[in-house]
Amino acid sequence: MTAVRVDFPPVENGLDYLKSVVELMAQGKGGVSPRNLKYAVLHLQAATEVLLKYRLYLEHWTLVLQDLDLTRKTPKKRVTRQMFDEGDFVSCSPQETLLRLRTVVGLPIPPGDEAEIVSLAKSRNALQYYGPTDSEGTIETRTVAVLDFLIRFLDEHLLPELPPEARERFEDDVELIRSGLTYIRSFVDQRMERLKDELGPLRDRTVQCPNCRQWALVTGGELAKCLFCPWAADPKLYAFDYVVKFLDVPWRITPTDGPFSQPAQPPIDPCPCCGEEAAVPGVVTAAAPDHPVTFCFACGVRPSP
Repeated sequence: MTAVRVDFPPVENGLDYLKSVVELMAQGKGGVSPRNLKYAVLHLQAATEVLLKYRLYLEHWTLVLQDLDLTRKTPKKRVTRQMFDEGDFVSCSPQETLLRLRTVVGLPIPPGDEAEIVSLAKSRNALQYYGPTDSEGTIETRTVAVLDFLIRFLDEHLLPELPPEARERFEDDVELIRSGLTYIRSFVDQRMERLKDELGPLRDRTVQCPNCRQWALVTGGELAKCLFCPWAADPKLYAFDYVVKFLDVPWRITPTDGPFSQPAQPPIDPCPCCGEEAAVPGVVTAAAPDHPVTFCFACGVRPSP
């Protein structure tokens, strides 16, 4: 039998753990089972350690070591680069990882997120050795809080540091994780609650996102951006996706002949206010979800009829 080589580089390994978390937390009407919640915590903790420490590694490999003193004369305690590459070393604790990310790398790690990550590590140890010691609701809330942080960390501090070919390689995995998040009810509720203050003043130019289906797509800029996904794109692209996924209108990408032919283009018109071809009839905003209007995805206004 030919041996199968197991080769998961750090980012790929971390994303694989995150995919497992999403699969375990995606819940039906009955909620997350205790067993799924347990393994979601274990895998989320593993993903957190791998991805945060890889960000340290991108700064310098020695920052991952528990002991940063490389001047020791005793060979058994001195870690060389070869030992590091072979995995023969002890890495720093979750608390020390966060400290180094904040003080050495200079990343803004909010105190609330740091507290949740440390608590997750404690939950992981308790679950692995003694079984659940907190209520399921407490563990689930803590899990989704760290999951929320980790997605932001990926988007803001890790993926942008990778070369373009690496980001492209992980694009499908990241999209799978993002789409899976929409099925995690507690994650959605908590993330939308966190975004409530930010979205509140923007309700009149906020619409339902065609990708994640949350009321978090903010228009009125060079790029339309969903604050939940988070994903920014050309407003015309969002307008097209909105028509395809939300509006029940008869149109086709290619024209057809005969008595039942339909328009070749979706109902997207040039906006009389900004001139961009991004005005769509029948759109509802967060400010008035029961009143469809013609809405421009570029400038975020409702053009006059």
